[in-house]
Amino acid sequence: IEAFARKTLSAGKDAKVEIEEIGGVLNDVYLIKAFVEGEERKVVAKSFKDWSGFKWFPLTLWAFGTRTFAVLGRSRLERECAINQMLYSKGFAVPKILHVSHDERLIFMEYVEGEDLDKAIKKIAGSKTANEVKKELAVINRVGEKFAEVHALGIALGDTKPENIVVVGRDGEIYMLDFEQASRNGDKVWDIAEFLYYAGHHIPPFVGTRPAEIIAKAFITGYLKAGGDVKIVKGAGNPKYTKVFSVFTFPHIIFVISNICRKADKLKE
Repeated sequence: IEAFARKTLSAGKDAKVEIEEIGGVLNDVYLIKAFVEGEERKVVAKSFKDWSGFKWFPLTLWAFGTRTFAVLGRSRLERECAINQMLYSKGFAVPKILHVSHDERLIFMEYVEGEDLDKAIKKIAGSKTANEVKKELAVINRVGEKFAEVHALGIALGDTKPENIVVVGRDGEIYMLDFEQASRNGDKVWDIAEFLYYAGHHIPPFVGTRPAEIIAKAFITGYLKAGGDVKIVKGAGNPKYTKVFSVFTFPHIIFVISNICRKADKLKE
């Protein structure tokens, strides 16, 4: 990893290179920083190891009957590359792939400098009125549009946690990250459910249900406006999906979001 980083970032032997692990429990992801002539340069490296029983068995139990996951490193690497390249060719904002080592099951990508969407969601959760967070809700509306555009290509993103979406620059360009669970003709309902119920996870228990309502409505409105299928949204309100996310999202939040999903045709313009 360090050798490739030095080559990609034009960092000589004397240049300082730092490698920081930024992945979660399931992923091995590293942020690589090189300091060249006083300038900091960054790339991201992702390692696709086969998931051990320790990793995938609890995951399988969690989503049993609702979702299956790709567990082999090579398969996940192939999905990451194929979906990234397809979306890039269609004009979507995704991290540029710099190098792929199939033998080592490593991929190197540009580092996307921006703000994770979960920060916007937390701001909405802490707000008192919708007027305070108009900008954040507008971004979530556009994220809904992006999901619809991706789904129109026959692609399910597979891992749509808000932290996998980064808002970049003054114009708020929306970057999508992490395609190792993405697939053609996959479960698009899962994409909607995971995004909304994960967003609900960031809402504290004593602030009421208003934040969940305005987040769900902003996202769904954008999704439908861009041509998303109302049946897919309504499916996200099904107990098949709500049961999965009840592990870490409060019941009253799940109830509100699922209810809005089931009545999504009322939001269709």
